[in-house]
Amino acid sequence: MLFRLNNVIADNLGSGLPTVENTHQVAQRTHPESRVVYVDNDPMVRAQGQALLAANERTAVVTSDLRDPAAILGDESVKRLIDLGRPVGVMLVGILHHLHDDEDPQGIVEAYMAAVPSGSHLFITHFCASSQESRDAEQKYLALLGTGRFRTVAEITAFFDGFELVEPGVVPLPLWRPEAGVPEELTVGQRLMFGGIARKP
Repeated sequence: MLFRLNNVIADNLGSGLPTVENTHQVAQRTHPESRVVYVDNDPMVRAQGQALLAANERTAVVTSDLRDPAAILGDESVKRLIDLGRPVGVMLVGILHHLHDDEDPQGIVEAYMAAVPSGSHLFITHFCASSQESRDAEQKYLALLGTGRFRTVAEITAFFDGFELVEPGVVPLPLWRPEAGVPEELTVGQRLMFGGIARKP
């Protein structure tokens, strides 16, 4: 079971609309019984997503705000598809960097992970202030994205506190178990997004 949380935090952000090779397609190709819930606060995502997923009884799109875990966890589609008595994959992909510190992104992560049982996994990707070049890029990105901030490797790693990080830990995305060789020296762009996966003990 996979629980993917995407949100449009500001009007100028992209939406989490299911398209080609999205989470449910990858998961259900490998395990046809997989159940996936997408969460996004853009009503257009719900309308278009439901049309795309009309014939897929194991997948749903919920319109809600990831900053309200209680509302999302209590949603009828979530309760129908996600069995919180069994391990769940919680995916916070490219979203936590849109949250300001005063929105308590750490507390949001903890709220979702508190609701899932031992053996569940947490997957996070996040823009990273890993160098002076990335900090310079942050100003340009935030002018486009509108909200949030880049965080350091230590700050991103802290989202996984209390969980068992899967090797290779929190690293630039090209270095997370690459299927092909990667250059010895990554570009600034390749080091902008870091990610990791951890298991709840």
